[in-house]
Amino acid sequence: MAGEIAPRNPTYFTFDNVSNLTSEEAQKFLQTDPNYLPRHVVEFSTGQILDDISIPTGRWNTTNIPEPITITFPEWGPGGASQAVTNSPIKVNPEDVSLLGKGQGGD
Repeated sequence: MAGEIAPRNPTYFTFDNVSNLTSEEAQKFLQTDPNYLPRHVVEFSTGQILDDISIPTGRWNTTNIPEPITITFPEWGPGGASQAVTNSPIKVNPEDVSLLGKGQGGD
């Protein structure tokens, strides 16, 4: 069975393993809006989107400075996570989705 992550103009992702982090730790590491804590993690092959991966610029693509490592929202946490973006859909196996803090395949 396969699923798909729809493009989100763009979709942000990290190359870091965050599966053992709590939602709060992942939010601070990824510097996401603290009002929307991440809850799940999914592993997928970047080979399927290889032709559509780029490095975002700072503050959600509103600056001209590339931001391969999260740093421009210090008010949301220390950052330090790798990040890239795509505008392509991402095919995923639902069995590769897990709750943060549980590790891959956890329940």
